[in-house]
Amino acid sequence: MGRHKPWFVGYLKGKDWLSNYDYDIDTIFKVLQAAKELKQLYHSGVRKVNWLEGKMLYLIFYNKSLRTRNSFQTGVYQLGGQATYISPDQVYAPTLPEDMIPYQTEAISDVARVLSRYGDGIAIRIYGDAAKWVIGRGHRIIREFAKWADIPVLNMEDDVWHPFQSLADAQAALEALGWPRDLRGKKVVVSYAYSGGLKPLAVPQDVASMFALLGADVYVAHPPGFELMDEAMQIAKKYAEHWGSEFKIVHDMDEAFEGATIVYPKAWSPKGFFPPYNNVVDKEGAKAYQDKFKNWIVTMERLEKAGKPYYMHCGPADRGQEVTDEVLDSYEKSLYFEEAENRLHVQKAVMSMVMGE
Repeated sequence: MGRHKPWFVGYLKGKDWLSNYDYDIDTIFKVLQAAKELKQLYHSGVRKVNWLEGKMLYLIFYNKSLRTRNSFQTGVYQLGGQATYISPDQVYAPTLPEDMIPYQTEAISDVARVLSRYGDGIAIRIYGDAAKWVIGRGHRIIREFAKWADIPVLNMEDDVWHPFQSLADAQAALEALGWPRDLRGKKVVVSYAYSGGLKPLAVPQDVASMFALLGADVYVAHPPGFELMDEAMQIAKKYAEHWGSEFKIVHDMDEAFEGATIVYPKAWSPKGFFPPYNNVVDKEGAKAYQDKFKNWIVTMERLEKAGKPYYMHCGPADRGQEVTDEVLDSYEKSLYFEEAENRLHVQKAVMSMVMGE
């Protein structure tokens, strides 16, 4: 591939990337193929190309980040472009019309059009407190940016989807299994795991949908009260029907893990404590309910009992709550750090596609 522009640069020129499921299965596989080629180039020692030379990406983080911020900033640099980090508390915070406060906020419609005059892409992360814990509000804000921007808008995680995480996970799974054409016949478990903190639904929803898109038999495991959004589960079911694969919801971690190829145990908070599923935001109620399920933790014993599946987690994993230190530090079939690296490669793939010429 070298330094010449490969097939995928500009392949989706000008398009947004708000959800993986805005695109067909073939396009997702093309992104994964591009990420595979980019990773090979990266490990061959080529760390800088000029495919996005002169391009500027604006990174708007309403929430903190390690992997997402650094992989995007590093990735656009390696493609020859540049990123500017924007913290909403350092500008007039981009805001929906109903939340405008004079001299403190600025309309998203204005921010999106101004940045479109300067640069070549806008990437946004918003969920939880930043979205007032109204589930779906973060995703609405990102779509509002996309409505008004004349340049690609990228979703760096909201309260419904985390598209680049699930793409990185898909790449890690395909790598571990030797790059099969699809994942038919493989059992993938997306499971709740305990955390004392409040976490959005985005990762489990996106991962379940992504592995269903790849053809896997997907099991979603959680205690009662941790149901994911119906809209997301319908997307996963649609892909399962397409491939003739299984999609099941179970309420026992060990039962779900049995015979799995991959397990993905990840905390999320019970949506019934938050709008629009509740009249008020009840953080303390959600935490108290979560505390009933501290036994939903991944241990070496649990993995061995299940037949030693691959372990996956988006990171950062809550050590001692979601998973034991031993699993993260010494389990030979953990893909935890491979997933983190792959954030760089899948994001470079999509940035090349939508921001390239």
